[in-house]
Amino acid sequence: MTNTSETPAPSTPSGSRMRTVRFESFGDPSVLAVAEVPTPEPGPGQITVDVRYAGVNFAEVMFRRGQFPVDLPHFPGLEAVGTVRAVGEGVTGLEPGQRVAALTLGGGGNAEVVAVGAEHTVRLDGDLAGLDGALAAGALCNVTTALGVLTSAGHLAQGETVVVLAAAGGVGTAAAQLARTLGASTVIGVTSSPAKAEYARGYGYDSVVSYDEIEREVAERTGGAGADLVLDSVGGAFRSSVTGLLAAFGRHVVFGNAAAEDVTFEGNHPWYTNSSLAGYNLGGVAGRAPHLLRAHLEQALAEVARGTVRVDVKVLPLKDVAHAHELLETRASTGKYVLDVRA
Repeated sequence: MTNTSETPAPSTPSGSRMRTVRFESFGDPSVLAVAEVPTPEPGPGQITVDVRYAGVNFAEVMFRRGQFPVDLPHFPGLEAVGTVRAVGEGVTGLEPGQRVAALTLGGGGNAEVVAVGAEHTVRLDGDLAGLDGALAAGALCNVTTALGVLTSAGHLAQGETVVVLAAAGGVGTAAAQLARTLGASTVIGVTSSPAKAEYARGYGYDSVVSYDEIEREVAERTGGAGADLVLDSVGGAFRSSVTGLLAAFGRHVVFGNAAAEDVTFEGNHPWYTNSSLAGYNLGGVAGRAPHLLRAHLEQALAEVARGTVRVDVKVLPLKDVAHAHELLETRASTGKYVLDVRA
């Protein structure tokens, strides 16, 4: 998830126009519209990308609902894959025509052209040359987040037990696969429906259970010791009970709030419970540890290119962006939705 107030309203128009997704007020998916606006030009340190595929993330649902302070009108889209259109002042190593994947953390990725910082752009050449564009778009935020949550925030160690809430989502399925490659001995998923549980089981979990069953499952799998790491993007009332699942010195990592309902922890909570509460925010990492984000981004794409992490991508035309939001918001989704900008 990201948290940003930047609105990528097109700047320095070249005279041409493009299609983009935008919303002018907060609300349900119906506020989303595809509009024509001036095509952006790159500023210093930026490139523009002719977008072919653009990912849709739950963070954008939260922006649209007004959970985070974004300016209006807002242009959603946090990840894009296409070719370099133009290069701004001071940019090296990127040239027009090169195939690239980019984190568009200021938004604007759900468009035919987006301006993006060169530092958040990876060339799809060398070992990444064969990476499918839709898969790359589906991996940029989700697999990078899963990697960061498990390593930098969660400090996963060899032989530990991991619990993943929202196990059937884009981050959840990536986290299950990465946890296994990073040395976890047991990976347990939690979902909100039997259908989602069945889907998630195909991604390397030892077991997938409901929220009502997770306490018993963790106790049985760990001999009562508890889980070492719980990954929580769900929020809501269940967030308060996560500590009860943790082993001594277990870590509860928060990286989302799908329920749009937060909880409060007292300052003495980690002391009393011998637990740690950590957070991960993609936009925050970009601002405070850009080199780390870049490393995670490159590693995430490499894992997908090698086949170590499988991404289930469902491709929709740009005009169906509101439908993608609806599926995400109602928890009817599995895997990752990607927009074909040319369709």
